[in-house]
Amino acid sequence: MSENEETKTATKGRGRPELMKDMKEVSRVARAFMKKWDSGILSSLGSYEDKSYPLGSLTPYVLTEEGDVIILVSDLAPHTHNMWKAPQVCFTVFDMEASFKQASPRVSLVAEATQIDEKKEPEKFATISEKYFTFFPMARNYFKAHNFYFFTIKPVHVHFVRTFGQIYDYKAEGNWSLPTPEWKGSEQSAIDHMNKDHKSSLVKYTKALLDKEMNDATLVAVDSEGFHIKSEDKFHYMNFQGSAGDMKGLHREFVSLSKNC
Repeated sequence: MSENEETKTATKGRGRPELMKDMKEVSRVARAFMKKWDSGILSSLGSYEDKSYPLGSLTPYVLTEEGDVIILVSDLAPHTHNMWKAPQVCFTVFDMEASFKQASPRVSLVAEATQIDEKKEPEKFATISEKYFTFFPMARNYFKAHNFYFFTIKPVHVHFVRTFGQIYDYKAEGNWSLPTPEWKGSEQSAIDHMNKDHKSSLVKYTKALLDKEMNDATLVAVDSEGFHIKSEDKFHYMNFQGSAGDMKGLHREFVSLSKNC
């Protein structure tokens, strides 16, 4: 069931929608919503007029397989200097296309921001940068003009509004983060295999997701909960029906989708 279908089901009838009890399941729904978008509002604490105030601005992002937010910021950006001084931030994602935004989902992550040091953590930097460049390829050129830095935004508290009457406010510890998939670092072979040998299935997934005829689709990224497909120059996220924490799981979930789409 898609997020839109789940929301419609939850809001059918009269009265207050039934709340989910399992915060890990709430987090799954919230992460799936975040993976549908590519920009959010980053709020950091800065000094203005001799007082501390939050500054918010639109910031592109990607989610790691573990559920952390990754952003890329310039040394010219006030956010960068703010996070160096005070790592406490908030990152908010909402449906920017919704006509009635107050009734649409939104996620606010109260979090700690940490710069990823390329010299101290070269492997992590390489993995994160390649994931980011998958969705923002032009960002490779940014480093030619100015100093840019990747930051990890790790949630400590989650505020998720799914729709009217469905508000979840809870600590992230033990509820938000996911274990690192066993296949992390070697998933490109699975992606290449799907694009080479199962293109028709990818087109079928995309057709089912968007409910319209599609001629082409390319698998660009996977995580343990779903995957991103690029079609008609746009990225689309689709959930797995189960978990895909290992290669067998990836195979199982793609086969299951193929049978059910």
